[in-house]
Amino acid sequence: MVVSGDVFDSAYPPQSALTLYYEFLSELRRRTRASVILTAGNHDSPAVLEAPRGLLSSIGVHVIGQLPKKIRDIVIPLPNAEAPQVIVVALPFLRDRELREGGIGQGVEEIRRNLTEGIRRVHGQAAQQTLEWRKRGIPILAMGHLTAAGGSVCPESEREIHIGGLGAVGEDCFPAEFDYVALGHLHRPQRIGQSDRIRYSGSPIPLSFSEANDVKEMRIVDFGEGRRVGCHALRLDVERRLAQWRIPFDQLALHLKDKQPAPSPLKPWLEVIVENAPPGAPIFQMVQDLARTRPFEVIRVLNHRPQALPQLQLPDGAGLMDATSVLEAPEEVFDCRLAVEQEFGEEDRAALRTAFRELLDLHQESIRHEETEPVTAL
Repeated sequence: MVVSGDVFDSAYPPQSALTLYYEFLSELRRRTRASVILTAGNHDSPAVLEAPRGLLSSIGVHVIGQLPKKIRDIVIPLPNAEAPQVIVVALPFLRDRELREGGIGQGVEEIRRNLTEGIRRVHGQAAQQTLEWRKRGIPILAMGHLTAAGGSVCPESEREIHIGGLGAVGEDCFPAEFDYVALGHLHRPQRIGQSDRIRYSGSPIPLSFSEANDVKEMRIVDFGEGRRVGCHALRLDVERRLAQWRIPFDQLALHLKDKQPAPSPLKPWLEVIVENAPPGAPIFQMVQDLARTRPFEVIRVLNHRPQALPQLQLPDGAGLMDATSVLEAPEEVFDCRLAVEQEFGEEDRAALRTAFRELLDLHQESIRHEETEPVTAL
């Protein structure tokens, strides 16, 4: 079993998550004796993943948290080097510092080119380490955690993993020596290019409401006679379904009374997007009250505004110096922005002004502290 990154959704997972992780690996090995390879994703801390590396390796669990100094250390023969049936190239998430050298004045295209060349270089070096195995007719499975060009992204739950999203690579970055490339990072199951050689299996559970209708799966890859001979999906049933409902304000009561999400073993979670709500309407409390006795739980309520609010503008003929002077008076900017909001009453506006002034004072005090903090010579 290979997991191409994002074992956890944060660098420092809670103890409860670590307990589930270790219990899962222990139970998997007890039931199947399958080898396991885990690589770090952009959400993972290499140090956290690799801390129990020595212990896990004793039960057949291989962990690669970061690119090692010797590229051959990511090439893992399975089940062992004496009688290998498949060679796994376990590439973790590649950080900027491992791909390129930063420089003053680098433009967007130069950064993009350097990142792409860095990814291609590392993949090429890894492929070189598999040549002897290839000559013996042993198939090669590569892992990676990156954004491949043409992939379908879930913007609510997937972060850009390189500066400005410049690290997206084409399928030509994956050497032909790789019989199959198992990618992680994108949450939707999908293939890259026209063949099944490069694929994202996707996340095993939905991680945002934008994924509510996605089918989740694992990929089963079959190897034989020194090559990949099959690849098919194993559909995953989720324990808790997510649903995303868009409801006009004047139909809230009707929809929340009668509408029902698809059932699941655990109570479904909902995101309700309310359309055309009048200014100042307490939509969150209204939705919670209407859904209180329903067999689902409303997690998030959003107010959808069909038209953008007016933007702040300088008077006609105002120049750059006028813009600069406006920005030097943040309270005036806040008052101008508050003036275009229609949903707040005067009492709310007064409370917001007070809160803004408190935040501004804290910010300015922090700046003064940094400017006056003494420097201690080492």
